[in-house]
Amino acid sequence: MVKKLEVQTNDKGEITSPTYLDLIAKINEVIEILSIEKVDDKDLR
Repeated sequence: MVKKLEVQTNDKGEITSPTYLDLIAKINEVIEILSIEKVDDKDLR
């Protein structure tokens, strides 16, 4: 299961976390899990 990213902001309301690299890593993790779990073309959850 993929762990949810928590958004953190500073006093100005600017997003400080997650970083761009954290987001890309999480997207790649989800893509990898989906490609492993995909049994056939009809299973697109």
